[in-house]
Amino acid sequence: MERAVIIVNPEARNSRRFKDHRVEILKTLSEFYDLYIWETIRAGDAIRLSKEALNFGATLVISAGGDGTLNEVANGCAGSGVKVGILPLGVTNVFAISQKIPMNVVKAAAVITKGTIKEVDLGLVNGKRYFHMMLGAGIDGFTIKEMPHEFKKALGAPAHVVIALMKYPEYFPEPIYVEIDDQDFGIGYEVVVANIPNYGGKMKMAPEAKPDDGLLDVVIFREAGFLSDISHWFGFLVGFHHKMGSIDIHRGRKVKLFGKGVLYHIDSEFGGELPLEVTCSSKALKLIVP
Repeated sequence: MERAVIIVNPEARNSRRFKDHRVEILKTLSEFYDLYIWETIRAGDAIRLSKEALNFGATLVISAGGDGTLNEVANGCAGSGVKVGILPLGVTNVFAISQKIPMNVVKAAAVITKGTIKEVDLGLVNGKRYFHMMLGAGIDGFTIKEMPHEFKKALGAPAHVVIALMKYPEYFPEPIYVEIDDQDFGIGYEVVVANIPNYGGKMKMAPEAKPDDGLLDVVIFREAGFLSDISHWFGFLVGFHHKMGSIDIHRGRKVKLFGKGVLYHIDSEFGGELPLEVTCSSKALKLIVP
């Protein structure tokens, strides 16, 4: 019987889902796997535990947490060939939504036993850190940096909007210089490098993005300022921002972003300050999907 390790984030917003349905989940999975449950304590633990799981002989690592936990599991398992499953316990579970994985954790466990393997791409930032969803530079990076973790956990997805509105008067947009596959793509004031279409839930930032096409979608917001930001946000909410003349989307395998004082996030965790280089690591992760 194959060995599987479930990496549980007990601090995930909906971690109680796992506790409440633990017996059902383990019953479903134990029919196919020799199971072990390991819990995280602090940020970065899921990367370490994923690597330990590989050394332990696991052929399946299950991320039981939110997108942050999944990011760490992806970083620990990238390129290893081990299968990765998802039990969504986080605030928004954006990646799970994008791959049609049920929010019901019992049904999600069934997907792990009966689903198919999808080899998905990952974005690699500065040769060090992978993302499975997206990287955002500009006001997104600023908002993530300013957001207290406990506030996000308590409020959920709306926390991003609340912090963005509260801190907006303190934000000053700076130009971001964009290169895609060594070609100059000019200046933007917010840039999203996307591996999946979804952003913040069911809304779609890069509608045509696919996590298994060997490419990253680059969304460039060409204008800045209060009126432009309100227009862009409204367009995003109703799903036609990509048809606005001030926003364009391109694809490529390598993206470079330059800008003075511009902050960025990686999968909704603060990443640092530009410059950076993102490369697409094709088929880096074996993900179990419906």
